Amino acid sequence: SFHGFVLLGGFLALDGLTSTLQEKLFKEHRTTRNNQMLYINGLSACVSLLTLITTGHLAPAVAFSVAHPAFLADATILSASAVASQFFIYSQIKEFGALAFAATMNVRQVVSIMVSYAKYQNAITGLQIFGLAIVFLALFYKSTAAMMDAPRKDEK
Repeated sequence: SFHGFVLLGGFLALDGLTSTLQEKLFKEHRTTRNNQMLYINGLSACVSLLTLITTGHLAPAVAFSVAHPAFLADATILSASAVASQFFIYSQIKEFGALAFAATMNVRQVVSIMVSYAKYQNAITGLQIFGLAIVFLALFYKSTAAMMDAPRKDEK
């Protein structure tokens, strides 16, 4: 639907903007990984809480959590995994920049697609292989060009 395409476009635009803004915060304002994680996660928690309150779903969510203690254990494990992932994401952005992070994520997606094809034995067409190759080569070129143009740390 059109609404879905608008939401997908918004997601892609904001997702691409996020790592660039994080890199800018690291460079211009000298923030730390932990500082960024604290404020981003705090804001996310506030938005989630506000959404639950305004939609009237806070009480049912709490009741579900109380009735299903395994849910809380699973949510805790998922949250710990998310924090660990965030730490590595912020570390990569701080040390290597948003472009390297974007390239890493795209390589991960290409590998994930190839593993999915292999594991579930789905047929892959020549056009799909061609599309994956173009995306991978474009990202490789962009990453390589950025690394060649970027000044070395000892030159700064």
